[in-house]
Amino acid sequence: MARHRGTSEHDFYDEMGSAPENWASPPPPTPVPPYAVPPPIPRYDPLADLRQHPASPADHPWPVAQPQPSLTQRMAKTWPLWTMGALVTVLGLGVASVITLLRIPNLPNCRAIFWPMASASTRLQCAEAFADQGTVEGYLEAIALIEALPEDHPLRSEISQRIQVWADRILDLAEQAFQDGHIQSAIDMARRIPHHTAAAQVVGERVDMWNQIWQEAEAIYAAAEAELVNLKFQEAFTQATRLLQVPNTHWKTVKYNEMIANIAAARDDLNALGEAKRLANQRTLDALKEAIEMVRGIVNESPIHGEAQKVLGELGQILIEMAESALNRRDATAALQMLAEIPSEANLGADVADMRAIVDATQLSWQGSISGLEGAMTRLQSIDSSRPRYDLAQRLMGQWRNEVGGRAQLEWAKQVAMAGTIEDLQAAIAEAEKISRSNPVWNETQTQIEQWRTQVETTEDRPILDEARQFARLGDLPSAIAAARRVIPGRTLHSEAQALIRGWRSDLERQDDGPILAEAQRLATAGQLQEAITMASRIGQGRALYDQAQDDLTTWRSQLQGQQQLQQAYQLAQQGSVNALVRAIQAAQQVPENTPQRPEALSALNRWSLDLLRVAESESRVNLTRAIEIATAIPPQTEAYAQAQLRLREWQVPSSPPPPLSSP
Repeated sequence: MARHRGTSEHDFYDEMGSAPENWASPPPPTPVPPYAVPPPIPRYDPLADLRQHPASPADHPWPVAQPQPSLTQRMAKTWPLWTMGALVTVLGLGVASVITLLRIPNLPNCRAIFWPMASASTRLQCAEAFADQGTVEGYLEAIALIEALPEDHPLRSEISQRIQVWADRILDLAEQAFQDGHIQSAIDMARRIPHHTAAAQVVGERVDMWNQIWQEAEAIYAAAEAELVNLKFQEAFTQATRLLQVPNTHWKTVKYNEMIANIAAARDDLNALGEAKRLANQRTLDALKEAIEMVRGIVNESPIHGEAQKVLGELGQILIEMAESALNRRDATAALQMLAEIPSEANLGADVADMRAIVDATQLSWQGSISGLEGAMTRLQSIDSSRPRYDLAQRLMGQWRNEVGGRAQLEWAKQVAMAGTIEDLQAAIAEAEKISRSNPVWNETQTQIEQWRTQVETTEDRPILDEARQFARLGDLPSAIAAARRVIPGRTLHSEAQALIRGWRSDLERQDDGPILAEAQRLATAGQLQEAITMASRIGQGRALYDQAQDDLTTWRSQLQGQQQLQQAYQLAQQGSVNALVRAIQAAQQVPENTPQRPEALSALNRWSLDLLRVAESESRVNLTRAIEIATAIPPQTEAYAQAQLRLREWQVPSSPPPPLSSP
């Protein structure tokens, strides 16, 4: 380039061997459909015209080599071919020169060129380099660089074509910016297109179209947001799908996906809100803490955020109510823990402060002193009438005020009772009973009254019981019982008097019933069981010796039954028949256990069972069936039972069960 700086543009084109108006223009760019990425701009090639329209040798300034005469003579008939070869050679040299001149690599010093002295080729090359950047600034710089050439410049048609192409490329970049969601940038780009270009003529229409598309998309998005705010998820999704029909890539992809994500997030937030409410219904501190954390996780941008804030307030109110309940259980620690968990987002700071004041005041009231109660009332004076818990504070203050009066009255009653006499104690009770039963101090007062009343009744009734005991020591139990009965029910010593009466009455009953029971025991020892039973039955129920008499009666009745059963068994056995022996055995088996007759009954059972076995063995010689009947009647746990079972296995036919034992 340095060697052409002083050369005029006309001289430069003369060197090229042909006029610029004969150069072939580069092919027009392929039409770009709307919203498509523009194809790359073809680089300007100054040699394209030379390739299509080679210059003649006469126009070329360089010497052309002439063929040898001998060769010309031999090839006289083919001279056009030689002429064409010479032209190609000359053109090749020209092309090499132009390439060397124009193919300067990207003109790294285009910014440093002094453009008033630069040639048109330099401007074109630098303009191409600027345009190759593919940016609006690059295209505008390229246009400005070659647009400065005169209108009558030989390359004006090529320059105009390049300007139109680059203007179209700026419009394509603006369209791409619009599709990417940068409408203002797109409008700014489009409005920078030179006004004399064809692309500039459609800028207004294109901007109007962009604005219309953008407004319609914004309206659809706003409608979806409105449905989402109202928690109408299906309607919001329906609106969102309309974005897919918007002729803009940003709205049909980025904004559509954004709205779908917002709908899904809102649905998740709503589910989290429902789970938080379910946890809150458990009314436990851990459940409330978990619920608060879930609600706090709902971000400010969520359409559920407003509802979440309401729920936070509700959770805070629940914690305040739980703290109040804990305070009613006299658990101030739990109440303070619950208040500490109330989130600041619930906007319940004033309510929490009031509740803390109530907790502090209540703890002071639990001291049980007048000074503590007065301090508690002073603490609650900070809650004014505009606060939600003003009524509670007033109720507590009234309660404590009443308690102060009750405690003062109770202290006075205690001073009256200090002397300890019956008269003083009764006077103290009268003073204490002036305290209302609705007064918080009444339970304590009632306990104190019971203590004083116990002292009075004990002092009054103790001499009576002492007198009764004196009668008892002298052996006069009826007088002792009569004295103890003077202690009436409801008195402190009534239970003690009744215990003494029961003991003395028992002693009297033993004195009366002891001889009867002793006589019954003597008769039983003598074997007169029936007479013993009759004698012991005279001791009535509720008497001191009744239980002992009943035990003896049970024993004697069993012995009498054993005697009767054994006697019956002997009577049956005396008949001597097989059936009589069987019935005797059955009677002997009914002799009760733990009776004196039981061993004798067992001995008889063994003896009669052996008799039956001998009869069965004898009968087996003549009547096997009868023998089986007799052996079957021998009872278990007798000496003959095992031998009888062996005989039965020998005699019995498995398929024929023995018939019932019949009378002989």
